[in-house]
Amino acid sequence: MKRFLMAAAAVLVSISAFAATADSDPLKTYATRALPRCPNSTVKLERMDVQGPTGFVLYKVTVTSTDEACGRQTFLLHSPMSNQTLTGTIITLPDGPSLEQRLSNRAAELLKTPIVASVAKFPLPDGVKSVTMTKQTEWGPFNYHGFVDASERFLIVGTRGNLLVDPSKTLVESLNAAAGAKRGNKTAKVSIIELSDFQCPTCGRAHKKIEPLIAKNLSKVNYTRIDLPLFEHHEWAVSAALGARAIQKVAPAKYWSYVDFIFKMQETITKANYEKVLQDFTSDNDIDWKAVEKIYKSPAERAAVLEQVSRAFDNSIISTPTYIINGQAVGYGPEGTFTLDMIKKAIGAK
Repeated sequence: MKRFLMAAAAVLVSISAFAATADSDPLKTYATRALPRCPNSTVKLERMDVQGPTGFVLYKVTVTSTDEACGRQTFLLHSPMSNQTLTGTIITLPDGPSLEQRLSNRAAELLKTPIVASVAKFPLPDGVKSVTMTKQTEWGPFNYHGFVDASERFLIVGTRGNLLVDPSKTLVESLNAAAGAKRGNKTAKVSIIELSDFQCPTCGRAHKKIEPLIAKNLSKVNYTRIDLPLFEHHEWAVSAALGARAIQKVAPAKYWSYVDFIFKMQETITKANYEKVLQDFTSDNDIDWKAVEKIYKSPAERAAVLEQVSRAFDNSIISTPTYIINGQAVGYGPEGTFTLDMIKKAIGAK
């Protein structure tokens, strides 16, 4: 997905000369809230006076930050008729007789792998149709999602929302955060969602820094963890995520012990020995291995893990760890200082 977005990012760069500043109005507030928060960030919204997706006014959004890795440029589409919004990358489609074939060819070109695209039969507001683009992986079929406009000339890869709905609500619902592992106080005013990869070294370092803070302030925070195994780069990340799902269902009281254990053992785990590591954990914690194994090896559970990754990618969350604090994503960065400070500020910790 990262390659998809990077390759597509240049599609409309050439139209920048036709931009007009549009820093007023609720659109800038919406864009600021919808995009990840960065250290010392500024958000610039520019209306693009070009012909883009049918039924929408096109804006370029530029986020600058003292953390260069956190800054970004993206597009915000707004429908004056329905207030529907689409935030993400816009990709022009080639000419051809079949929309699905054109989508398949364009996605395959950008991702450099065979893609089969399908388009929903029934349109959304403004004639937009949902698109699913599927590729095969060693874990099974993986889906990218997007939207094609009414003219069928543009593919938009990103998040769909509404200007009148808080984008934090849209993000949390789109991620299906309700299905994540929970801890802390369900009625707390502070909500934190962690998306992390067990094989990601930065996730391991983040866990060491943030876990003690959360553990001391469980009464103040409603905490959710969601697996985001970046399987194209990390060979045992999906296995560890499946193990987590199994522990969560068979022995939920041991879930957070499992999380601590896997991050602690991160440097010694391999694709070849992970299952033995999981089996040893169940034995040491008096957990029914057969029950865990059944879930861990379930094709349905494997598909659910891939779907969760797909949901994150749909919202342009393509790096780990990512923390969502009260509905707004916060990139972790090299050291995590900004994220840690944001969490401390949210929960009132010194």
